[in-house]
Amino acid sequence: MKKIFLIFMIVFTAQVSLAQVRNVKGVITDSEGVPLPGASVAVQGGQKGATTDFDGLYTIEAQKGQTLVFSYVGLETQSIVVGDAATINVKMGAAATNALSEVVVTSLGIKKTRKSLTYSAQELKGEELTRVKDANLINTIAGKIAGVAVTKSSGGTGGSTKVVIRGNSSVVNSQPLYVIDGIPMLNAGSGQPNDTFGSLSGGNRDGGDAVSLINPDDYEGMTVLKGAAASVLYGSQGANGVILLSSKKAKNGKANITASSVTTFESAAYMPKFQSDYVAVKGADETWGAKQKTDDYVKDFFETGVTQITSLGYSTANDYSSTTFSYANTSASGIIPGNTLKKNNFGVRQTAKFFQDKLTFAANANYTSQSVDNKPVNGLYFNPLTGVYLMPRGNDFNYYKNNYEVFDPTRNLMAQNWMTNRDIMQNPYWGINRNKSEDTNDFFNGALALNYKATTWLSIAARYNYNRISSGYDKYIYATTQGALSHINGRYYHEDALSTQRYADLIATINTKIGSDFSFNANVGTSVRNTMINQKTILDSGVGGGLKYANWFTLHNFNNNAENYQTIDSNKEIQSIFAATTFGYKDMLFLDLTGRKDWSSTLVNTEEGGYFYPSVGLTALISEMATLPEFINYGKVRVAYAQAGNDVAPFITTPTNYYPQGSGTKYNPLVAPKIGTSLKPELKSEYEIGTEWRMFNSRLGFEVSYYHSETKNQYLQVVAPVGNVQGVDFYGINAGSIENKGIELVLNAGIVRGDKFSWDAAVNYSQNKNKVKEIPEELGGRINLTNPGVNSYRYSLIEGRPFGVIEGINIKKDAQGRSLLNDDGTFQKTDFEEVGNSNPDFMLSLSNSFKFGPFFANILIDGRFGGDVMSLTEAQNDSFGVSKATGDARNAGGVNINAVRASDGVAVTKMDAESYYKQVGGRAGISGEYVYDATNVSVREVSVGYTFNPKAIPFIQTASISLIARNLFFIYKDAPFDPNVALSTGQGLQGVDIYGLPSTRSIGLNLNVTF
Repeated sequence: MKKIFLIFMIVFTAQVSLAQVRNVKGVITDSEGVPLPGASVAVQGGQKGATTDFDGLYTIEAQKGQTLVFSYVGLETQSIVVGDAATINVKMGAAATNALSEVVVTSLGIKKTRKSLTYSAQELKGEELTRVKDANLINTIAGKIAGVAVTKSSGGTGGSTKVVIRGNSSVVNSQPLYVIDGIPMLNAGSGQPNDTFGSLSGGNRDGGDAVSLINPDDYEGMTVLKGAAASVLYGSQGANGVILLSSKKAKNGKANITASSVTTFESAAYMPKFQSDYVAVKGADETWGAKQKTDDYVKDFFETGVTQITSLGYSTANDYSSTTFSYANTSASGIIPGNTLKKNNFGVRQTAKFFQDKLTFAANANYTSQSVDNKPVNGLYFNPLTGVYLMPRGNDFNYYKNNYEVFDPTRNLMAQNWMTNRDIMQNPYWGINRNKSEDTNDFFNGALALNYKATTWLSIAARYNYNRISSGYDKYIYATTQGALSHINGRYYHEDALSTQRYADLIATINTKIGSDFSFNANVGTSVRNTMINQKTILDSGVGGGLKYANWFTLHNFNNNAENYQTIDSNKEIQSIFAATTFGYKDMLFLDLTGRKDWSSTLVNTEEGGYFYPSVGLTALISEMATLPEFINYGKVRVAYAQAGNDVAPFITTPTNYYPQGSGTKYNPLVAPKIGTSLKPELKSEYEIGTEWRMFNSRLGFEVSYYHSETKNQYLQVVAPVGNVQGVDFYGINAGSIENKGIELVLNAGIVRGDKFSWDAAVNYSQNKNKVKEIPEELGGRINLTNPGVNSYRYSLIEGRPFGVIEGINIKKDAQGRSLLNDDGTFQKTDFEEVGNSNPDFMLSLSNSFKFGPFFANILIDGRFGGDVMSLTEAQNDSFGVSKATGDARNAGGVNINAVRASDGVAVTKMDAESYYKQVGGRAGISGEYVYDATNVSVREVSVGYTFNPKAIPFIQTASISLIARNLFFIYKDAPFDPNVALSTGQGLQGVDIYGLPSTRSIGLNLNVTF
């Protein structure tokens, strides 16, 4: 009996002892609720320990009464005694040293600690994206990221944006990859203009892009991965850098309703200057007549634009699921009459956890619908600005405004009323009302994701994403439109474009420690990306064929089908495998090794069907490895090397017969590799070194990066010999090399940190130098990105010169710098030659943020220094005698020149104003005289506001109101237009203005409320 009792007591005691050991789990976050991966959890005085995963989650065995110690580099260590609760969530505050401890979202959505990064990655919080809100999210990052050049389109509200990270590196495309929650996004548009004179198919129209359609309020932040080492996991897609957007997540424990309303008023701010002293000869279409005062009606043509953006959001979450909804409405009227925009954004996100939180499911869907009436165009055709600017002075502009059409009894229709039949100049109100255009864009982005936590150190994730972008364009061109643009009975142009992307990946993530000193993180996966870009159907009644019956805009009324066709820009698939590892030693030394191999369908039938991209990087935390002065809180150095690149265009390695529009019987492959040759992908090799420091309790911090990259094997086309056995017009080749090297500096300072007043400042500086190192002899050492036609602007790549040379015509001069004249008094002119370059020498911005009690203020000053721009607008205005310069010259009795007659050396010091400007000006004139320094410094953003006390309004959690402004004024500018606006966001038409929409100044109110 005693033995039985003894055994019973032993078993009971063991059971009690075992019952006291439990699994304690939880999440560790920083002071803002951001999960901390790699945080350490240990049982005090014991051997047991654990590390949080990339979502900040941990699990550890501990007994009641034991103490858990939570530690993370740069944050205050916390000790918590285990009680009855099985879940212990910890929020860690900044340590006195406030070292770099934040988590950064990197490639494929992988979270890393900033201290471990071996490359440059700069972040913007959600507030920076919405503080001075723009209808296009990307416009708001201008001047906020070092090394990132942001150029706004002249397409007005709803236009696209050109972004170049660390310089142009590719002949074909230099735009970055956009990524949402780790998944690549298809940022396709229906096309960009590249015609100097303006397209005959509706004008130089900005076809838009997908990223301009998304809702800024859906995202909590942005990370810009600048170099190849940072983006190598995206392979060929990320060769030009990556912009990562992170969606807002619902916070656990409460439901939130957010609302924001932004109203801004836009005015045309930077326009050409016009003369009001001279009129045109009666019946003439240029203003070279008698002296007579006239009204400057141009400023009255432009209206005050209004943009209203209203956004609503709802989110709720608990331990097992979360739900988020969002809706935004944007309505805008532009500064040109008849230009309006309407946009609606819908978003939903749902997450759920199963099987004791081991399986996480997430789904999201976002849909945008946008319509734009009379989207502004640039160039000389279908552009109301040519009529506004060039109308012969002395005519009554208001008369033609109110009577832009008159009844024609012979044709029984309303006909255009205008004083001239010049091809580039119509009645602007006829263009607005009787050449009306309608643009529509629809964008869907949907994703599904599963993440299974197999063990404490291994998780497996699978994701699928679908993008669909559809674009429509209709142009209704009424009878009596200028004959170069339309048939006598009018013209109807219709275009539909569809782009899709299907993306899927499978990724295994390992996060563990090897002993007490070493950590090991790895991501191993595979992905597939299938894209179809711009499958188009184009219906055009044309100028020659036209409409059978006047102003009946339907396919049935087309006289023929000569201009109707269907085409596709791209259709390809990329299959990939990849792996990334990070080895850490004592949280002070980190080694990154990454590799990715892509197989692209555009490289079938080549010697290298697949291509491998590696990277290696090393980071050392000096502040952890050595004893530094007390004022230094953190010091880090890093170095990385990587390779990335681009595949070639589709339909090249598998030559496809091409039946061009209006080509008659021509039916053959357009381009193919020459027999006996094989194409390969572009190869971008880059190394980067950098250092990062924080000091004075993290009140002062800076990061410096130097990079050097070279992109070889550019895909180019050369003319194939006539009658070649392949029957192609061009051979596709790999040739050419473009080099970029530069330095970036990011400086942050907490100048004043008080209880009631604080002042923070940030500086972004970058300098990039690029060079076109090689262009094949078959192309003569040059590539024309924009051909001139009959105009005197050409945009080119020239071997030995920087990317993007502006070429024009100059006046010939003698050795003393005097202009050379012919015997008839006309200028001697050069052929096309380099007159400028569109790249800035360096970029510099300064932002200041102030808080004084409930009041706050933010100001961003942005500067681009160096580079050149050309204005064919000024040249044409001069030639027509409407510019202020021509009026001043006539008032002065002519133009002072330093010239000499070439035949006999006779000096000439003055020239008649009309003679001078008709030679120098005009779209085919001496364009070198219209090149300006692109240096400019502007007040890019301003916001001044007040944060309400939530205690005063019980049902409101937060509320603020602010006065906001964008592009408020230029502190310095030499050019007669805004050099930060481009006619195209493609590779061509850079550094030039040809009747682009004037840049606008925007002022308004921003109201934000959280319930």
